[in-house]
Amino acid sequence: MYPQTLYGHIVSTAEIMTGVFLLAVMTGLIFVRFSRPLARVVFSKSMVIAPLNRKPTLMVRIGNENHHSMVEAKFRIMYSRDEQLAEGGDFRYFYDLKLHFDRLTVFPAALTLRHEIDEKSPLHGATIESLETERALFFVSVVGIDPVIAAEVQTQKDYSWRDVRFGHRFVEIYSQDGGRLTVDYGHLHDTEQVAP
Repeated sequence: MYPQTLYGHIVSTAEIMTGVFLLAVMTGLIFVRFSRPLARVVFSKSMVIAPLNRKPTLMVRIGNENHHSMVEAKFRIMYSRDEQLAEGGDFRYFYDLKLHFDRLTVFPAALTLRHEIDEKSPLHGATIESLETERALFFVSVVGIDPVIAAEVQTQKDYSWRDVRFGHRFVEIYSQDGGRLTVDYGHLHDTEQVAP
């Protein structure tokens, strides 16, 4: 079967062009959807505030679930709260919290991001009550390069004031097994109370 009139040629040409176009679009969409790299970073369910070297420190634990290390990793914690304006009313402010380290050449299996709460920290003097009053939010982000596909990956997690645990610290998850350092991801979220 083949077209024998001008009208038939026009219809068949339109059908062929539409079919080729739709096939190309669907192939592109499927490729983009399934080839997108995933960060596969797990965040602790809560943030903790406890003394570290006798200084109050905000801490959050993150783990790399990939079978290989992420390279050129960058870490960031942003703190958001409501503050009173001189003219009256509230305004939402955002603060970048200074970390002990905000980038690593290699992101290992698991690590803890730490922000020391000193006099210059926006969290200085914070309590669970003050965080609730100001409707505090924390945004933790990780950006790095997946060395397998040489592409940048990014992920983040949000925490509210309800997720902050004062007087707690994360339990140890690294252990020596036959001279080899191993990580127990089953205890990634576990915390313990710090003795007063």
